[in-house]
Amino acid sequence: MNKKHLIFAEGGIFHLLLALILFILPVSCRTTDNREGSGIEKSSHRESEKETREEAPLAEEPDKETLASRLESFRSVKDASEALKTLEDAEELGLEERILKAALMLSRGKREEARRELDALEKEAPDNPGVLYNKALLEHVEGNINARDALLNRTLKLDPFYEDALFLKGSLDFAAKRYAKANSSFQAILKKEPENFMALAGAGAALMNMEKLETAVKLLDKAIALEPDYAYLYVDRARAWKGLKKYGKAEEDYGRAIALEPGVEWHYLDRARIRIRYFHDLEGAWEDLESLEKINGNNFFAHVFKAGILDEWKRYDEAEQYYDKILEERPQYGFAHEPLAKIAYMHRDYKKGKKHFLKAYEFQPNDVLYVLAATICMEKLGNRNEAVSLLKQAARKVKQDSLEYEMIRYYLEPGSSYFVTSKIVKEKNEDLQSRMYFYLGARDDLKGLGKSALASYENVKNTNFYEAELADWEINHP
Repeated sequence: MNKKHLIFAEGGIFHLLLALILFILPVSCRTTDNREGSGIEKSSHRESEKETREEAPLAEEPDKETLASRLESFRSVKDASEALKTLEDAEELGLEERILKAALMLSRGKREEARRELDALEKEAPDNPGVLYNKALLEHVEGNINARDALLNRTLKLDPFYEDALFLKGSLDFAAKRYAKANSSFQAILKKEPENFMALAGAGAALMNMEKLETAVKLLDKAIALEPDYAYLYVDRARAWKGLKKYGKAEEDYGRAIALEPGVEWHYLDRARIRIRYFHDLEGAWEDLESLEKINGNNFFAHVFKAGILDEWKRYDEAEQYYDKILEERPQYGFAHEPLAKIAYMHRDYKKGKKHFLKAYEFQPNDVLYVLAATICMEKLGNRNEAVSLLKQAARKVKQDSLEYEMIRYYLEPGSSYFVTSKIVKEKNEDLQSRMYFYLGARDDLKGLGKSALASYENVKNTNFYEAELADWEINHP
């Protein structure tokens, strides 16, 4: 599994922005190079007004035109090693070139060399924001949180509009779920650079988590206009559309992400979720999940959704295989026990049905009806004493005036059904009422009263509860 894609899927654009801090911004550290790029390059290379101040050189500056022209040829992060070699081979460097060299060392993983260079620079230029910012990055990479924050605060105190420092601070606040603070940092960048792609994306993500969804969409719209080929902007905007209950637009944006990055499994999963939950488009969701499994056949969530779709399509044998696979992968995934119990019951495998109904009850102990279902399996296996013992334990956990308690009493003493039937008829909770008709019918089945059982099964409404499917199964498989 590609861990990068997993991280991006969970956090959208934000986690990419942190990656940019570590692998692009250090390379794009402010230098005397004043070239214009596009998108990310523009926001990374643009100089602030404060940079126009002349710095006292630490040494006689080299031939700037020659060095700058050589650095100009390295236009991407992939060229960072060559850019670093160019700087290392230069006989003399000015302040900005030395800062860039340290940043490139850090981006290439040469932490010790970067620290030596930055320590020396800090001694010589203690009030230079570029030095402090890059040293903050180094502390961040090495996990020295207090040192990082202190350096970042010093940087912004010296230059409150230092773009890269604001971006790092905003991203760190976002990671800590301090969304309002994160938004403030990104907005500070946008005041000076309203078309800064990364700041637009960061502010959009922050506002989305602040439930300011319409404003978030507007910012993400602007970011997309600047970088229309960047998939994760569409992923974040799709999340905002979901929050606004504009599910069609969310589905469209996930589709755009898929078109841009057809090899990323999580885009397919996100669109499948939308199709299942809001459009009941099981066929479309199935196509997405099939595409996902071609990329990664071990995606757990794909197995979960495919199991559910097969279950709804009544392809129970195939669904059972997926549910079993789910529990093999994650034994603690309790939601798989209910459908497995239901399918086992339909297959007349009451031993397996009993096991999974009891496991479902362990997972959701507030639903005592799992106990009733398990005791039906026990009695069908001839284990009446075991069923009675379990029912007595369950009776202690429910209110004595409840319908559940009355049904447990009826199962313990299956004589006349008058009292429990009367209570079912009066029950105001329609779902509970419907579910109870199944247990009334199942008890009659155990007593050999087939016609009476059939009448009760026919009173079970077509709900999302497993009892509705079991009642339907009993009607069609007498």
